[in-house]
Amino acid sequence: MIILGVADNHDAGAALVQDGQLLAACSQERFDRKKGSGAFPWAAIDAALDTAGVKARDVDRVVFGTAFTPSTLLRRFPALHHQRKAEGGQFDPLLSAYIAYQVALRRTGLHAVEVEASQRLLTHRLRERGFPKAQVVMMDHHEAHAHAAYRAQPHPTALILTVDAMGDGLSATAWVGQVGQLNRHWAQSGLAAVNTFYSRITELLGFTALRHEGKVTGLAAYAKPPPELLEHMAERLRFVSPGFNRLSPFALETKDSPFYAALRDFTREEIAAAAQRTLEDAVTAFVAYWVERTGVADVAVAGGAFANVKLNQRVAALPQVKSLFVAPHMGDGGLALGAALGAAGTPPEARVRLDWGPRYTKSQISRELYIARLTPVSGVDAVEHAATLLARGLTVARFAGGMEFGPRALGNRSILVRPDLPEVNDRLNGQLKRTEFMPFAPICVAENAKRLFVGLEKTALSARHMTVCCDCTDELRRLAPGVVHVDGTARPQLVDAAEHPRLHRLLRRFEELTGVPALINTSFNMHEEPIVCSPFDAIRAWRAAKLDALILEDVIVERDR
Repeated sequence: MIILGVADNHDAGAALVQDGQLLAACSQERFDRKKGSGAFPWAAIDAALDTAGVKARDVDRVVFGTAFTPSTLLRRFPALHHQRKAEGGQFDPLLSAYIAYQVALRRTGLHAVEVEASQRLLTHRLRERGFPKAQVVMMDHHEAHAHAAYRAQPHPTALILTVDAMGDGLSATAWVGQVGQLNRHWAQSGLAAVNTFYSRITELLGFTALRHEGKVTGLAAYAKPPPELLEHMAERLRFVSPGFNRLSPFALETKDSPFYAALRDFTREEIAAAAQRTLEDAVTAFVAYWVERTGVADVAVAGGAFANVKLNQRVAALPQVKSLFVAPHMGDGGLALGAALGAAGTPPEARVRLDWGPRYTKSQISRELYIARLTPVSGVDAVEHAATLLARGLTVARFAGGMEFGPRALGNRSILVRPDLPEVNDRLNGQLKRTEFMPFAPICVAENAKRLFVGLEKTALSARHMTVCCDCTDELRRLAPGVVHVDGTARPQLVDAAEHPRLHRLLRRFEELTGVPALINTSFNMHEEPIVCSPFDAIRAWRAAKLDALILEDVIVERDR
């Protein structure tokens, strides 16, 4: 059985499973080069098929990881949806009306009509594109999130929690996975305020909602939340057993409303700190409640709220939680993966590697180097030479293996820099045109984890995917200050020798040369661009950022040569 999972909302993508085995997964944005692309993911579908060596005519089932969000109208005219978001943002009254419409469909049961209409439309579209026998199936949005979390972690029995802005009329759910099956225990109306609250604060602070929420998290570390501001924000987001308060009036508020007007008396940093604490307090109470109610302490989470690495640290610290797993692609891009794995009934399994996207051959890389008039350094081992350059304080971009699935660069599409140099953060931010207050993340070998980080025992698997924060030891603060945020935390990536032997060897060799047990790992892209996909993308971004060296699989080129 060959199953293609598809996410066709914002952050579109595709994943392919054959006989229960995941073979490919990739995001549309990496191909059309539009960050968070909501285009129908034909390019991602083609790439997933090509990566897996499967023909469209052989696909038995296509599962869409969201049943009626977007609606049939927006599936027919997707540009309309994204135009309204771009023009009106989170404050657009039409967007608020759309949320209310989706909730109404759920409550009245009329969503079945939407699902059937979308199914017919998508079946016709796929037939036209060469999928003659594929059965089209629509999976509930939060069910797809839950499958993405449950089936990528190792525990047969786990509590699965999803928290999102709104999908298929819901904003949060609670499930228990047992012996490969998911059972939903509870669901929250799409009028809950969790992600909407944080996204609106993001927009209010001058950032782009649904894209820059991480900047609010980074900014929050620069201030303490004023108590009166916390009290004010708790009116808009708080835990109310068994979920979150509903805020239908909030959905219609504008930037000039009394709630937002009151925020003008505080600094950006204070607002960010209060929003972060408000989110953490509400979601940790939610998690603790469901652990106690179900008696299941191994927790797996998905949905956009859990892109917040500081929130994940707070969740892991709960005494009720035995272990925490964050779905590697926790946002809506992960719906394709959840749809494919869930429809296939793939059992829970600890998935460490995420390089499920396209790989490029030596001849493809050589062709791009020839076109770009670049000559690899001859007579050197790329890993050894890169370690030497990094030890000298130079910036090295690394392009190797399959493209990784999800929002994080995990070594295959990464920029690596020595983390103990003065002004390294300012220099790198300037080259990549990124925000100066955002922290850079450390990458290190897994064997060094206990030396460098505190409190990773519950999140060991998620630390392979850079989806959780933790406190840093004094040793890391002293040896690698460039990867430690102002609050003493970091978002680490741990590298295992068996999974990533060349990357592991590079990190080990760098430590041998310098005594520094970590490198800065940041995504290989320019600001506001997706992470690079192809050798062409890599060469273009490397030149634009004026980085010193570029590894392309087992060859290396230098800018001054």
